[in-house]
Amino acid sequence: MSNQKPANFVRLSRDYLSPHKAGLLFGGLFVTISNMCSAYYPRLIGQTVDVIAHGDAMLGTVLTNIGYILLLTLGSGFFMFATRKTIIVASRKIEYQLRRDFLAALEQHSQRYFDRMPTGVLMAHATNDISAVREFLGPAIMYSANTVTTFAFVITLMIALDPLTTGVALLPLPFIALTTYKIGKQIYGASRRVQEEFSNLTRHAQEAFSGIRIIRAFVREPYEEGLFAKQSKAYVTSNVKLARLNALFMPSMMMLVGSAQLLVLLFGGYRVVSGELSIGSLTQFFIYLGQLIWPIAAIGWVTGIIQRSAASLDRLYSVLDAEPEIKFPHHSLRLPRRFDISCKDVSFSYDAHKPVLTKITCAIEEGKHVGIVGPIGSGKSTLVRLLARLYDPDSGAIAIDNVPIAMLNANDLRQFVRCVPQESFLFSMSIAENICVGNPQATENEIWHALDQAGIADEVSRFPDGLNTIVGERGVLLSGGQRQRLAIARALIGRPQVLLFDDALSAVDTQTERHILAHLRKLNCTTIIVTHRISTIEHCDEIFVLEQGRITAHGSHQRLLSTSSFYQKLYERQLLEQQLQLH
Repeated sequence: MSNQKPANFVRLSRDYLSPHKAGLLFGGLFVTISNMCSAYYPRLIGQTVDVIAHGDAMLGTVLTNIGYILLLTLGSGFFMFATRKTIIVASRKIEYQLRRDFLAALEQHSQRYFDRMPTGVLMAHATNDISAVREFLGPAIMYSANTVTTFAFVITLMIALDPLTTGVALLPLPFIALTTYKIGKQIYGASRRVQEEFSNLTRHAQEAFSGIRIIRAFVREPYEEGLFAKQSKAYVTSNVKLARLNALFMPSMMMLVGSAQLLVLLFGGYRVVSGELSIGSLTQFFIYLGQLIWPIAAIGWVTGIIQRSAASLDRLYSVLDAEPEIKFPHHSLRLPRRFDISCKDVSFSYDAHKPVLTKITCAIEEGKHVGIVGPIGSGKSTLVRLLARLYDPDSGAIAIDNVPIAMLNANDLRQFVRCVPQESFLFSMSIAENICVGNPQATENEIWHALDQAGIADEVSRFPDGLNTIVGERGVLLSGGQRQRLAIARALIGRPQVLLFDDALSAVDTQTERHILAHLRKLNCTTIIVTHRISTIEHCDEIFVLEQGRITAHGSHQRLLSTSSFYQKLYERQLLEQQLQLH
């Protein structure tokens, strides 16, 4: 069994159960009272049977006992209801807090963490694993308390009734404990395997749904169906193995309980015949054994829950315990007064073997418009991600007004610096709601102004629902250019001091591009544009040329035409393309 399991359960109790200990204690009290009621009424039944068996029954006595039995039954049911209202409700509140903590942990991780952690696996953690842990926090605790108190009261009353018959009835208990341990250990391993297979299945399903257009475009449906069937079969196989273990557990418990009843029937019947035990007492023994059937069965059920939750808890804590690679201070060291950007000897690699950026040093003055060009794989997008602090450089420093961005609080940095990626992500909600992600307090006039700056206001106004138009999942109902311009509007509405465009104009036409650039030049903010089109940056104040992760040239458009062979070739090739389009 996992070595992490006990430690993780201790942490779970400390971090999540402790704040609800009052409710859990009341739940324990309620289940105790409930079981006291249910454990006492068999004695009244036994006494009534003995009265009737002796032939001296009085109707009043019988009816009185029946009344007491009904009251005890009602009391047992009411306090069991109160138990559920306390323990189960507490478990739901803990589940809510656990989900919040899980999301908070994910929000602290850098982009590098999500590069290596599939979305489907995280979805499985957020759904299946948290639900499994919740079952331990609620039903498992409740039924464990129910089992312990039921055993305590019932066995105490059985011993008081007849110690010898009780000893015979309890002979199968060691075998029950051994069965619980042996099969429970296998259930843990099988449960962990089920959770892992579910993660694999969820990950593949998420990727297939996200890439459905690619799958259809390349006629990959048969391949994806085969792969999904293979993973589904692995998931089913692991579930069947777990089901077999669970199926073996319950009949084993029932067989051992049945053997206890058989022993009581043989030994108790002999004592009744010999006059050492009354019919009423034997009746009580059978009722008590019947009351033990569910707690004993619950041992198996709770054992399965504990094993499943242990596997899920290990997986959840692997996310909660993962140290964020990028740590933001709670408060900024000091806020920049100007928004000059400086990079000094910045180097970065996605893995230890292949550097993407090497010794990048540059300075960008506040309010300047800067372009970045270079061949594919030269590190342009990576530099933008470092400026936005989606990643931290391996060495070197990036600062705004001589304040290292590592010293800025996350909220301050995200307010100052806004990045528009090439692949624009939109949420499955209205246009207005997507724009307001950049500024939740934005008015309708501010939304329209941002849309106008991004060159899409006229198109939105022609939509039947205008700002209330639902864009679909990831903006699927819009064109690529429309998604890019909405993403630009979302960045502009926050009025940032630094704007980063990671090839964010690649899907718009030349006329729309000129409209957007004209508005950007009117803004009093530092703008950095990564692009492959010279027309996008030829009017920038300064242009940097990146090749193989290094800045090989920088200057104005005219200067680079004479000093950078790459820039000159790129410019000539694009001029030729424009001439061919005209003809």
